[in-house]
Amino acid sequence: MAYTAVITGATKGIGRAIAQLFAAQGFHLAITARTDGDLKDLAEELRQKYPEIKIIAKATDLADRSQIAEFIDLVNNTWPSIDVLINNAGIFLQGELLSEPDLHLDQMMQVNLHAPYLLCRGFAPQMVTAGKGHIFNICSVASQKVFPGSGSYATTKFALLGFTKALRQELLASQVKVTAVLPGATWTASWEGATLPEERLMPATDIAQAIWDVWQLSPRTVVEELTLRPQKGDL
Repeated sequence: MAYTAVITGATKGIGRAIAQLFAAQGFHLAITARTDGDLKDLAEELRQKYPEIKIIAKATDLADRSQIAEFIDLVNNTWPSIDVLINNAGIFLQGELLSEPDLHLDQMMQVNLHAPYLLCRGFAPQMVTAGKGHIFNICSVASQKVFPGSGSYATTKFALLGFTKALRQELLASQVKVTAVLPGATWTASWEGATLPEERLMPATDIAQAIWDVWQLSPRTVVEELTLRPQKGDL
């Protein structure tokens, strides 16, 4: 039986690279993103390249609890359990803590923390029952270091790392693994238009490959935190 994976924010950047790599390895995928057209395009691309895999694709606004619940129900009604959950989706709104719009922190907290929390609650119990599974929460080096103009974003990423550590402790006695992934600057659509050379940033495929390598470890080993940075350091 093929393995199954849920990937959020699957249509761009790191999420897309993960979806492509896991599909190439024969995983059935449940993918979600906010833009329906982009999601359909990705699903069709993967079906054409890998006709043997099954794909669930549902556009979901991860700031909306009801839409998250619908996505969880769709997956759980299709598969009795999943093998990998990758909470990749996130948003970044630049600003200073004391002068940014009032809802900046709330908006980022909904997507960067509350959505992974709800998705873990939606899928982890079945993993525990099945006695297997791996949860990857894509945090950031901003989970450990605050960069200028990113106070609220860093707050949400610090919180996501804390949540991931707490979940790891709660699942310690089970066979479910939990890994926090902390990437530094990675070349994605969010950097388009920047004056920095592309080679100064990490390719998204490297992050995907690192996650794949961690997934392949034996059941006796878990990588609790995985930090990746550009060779020349943070930007």
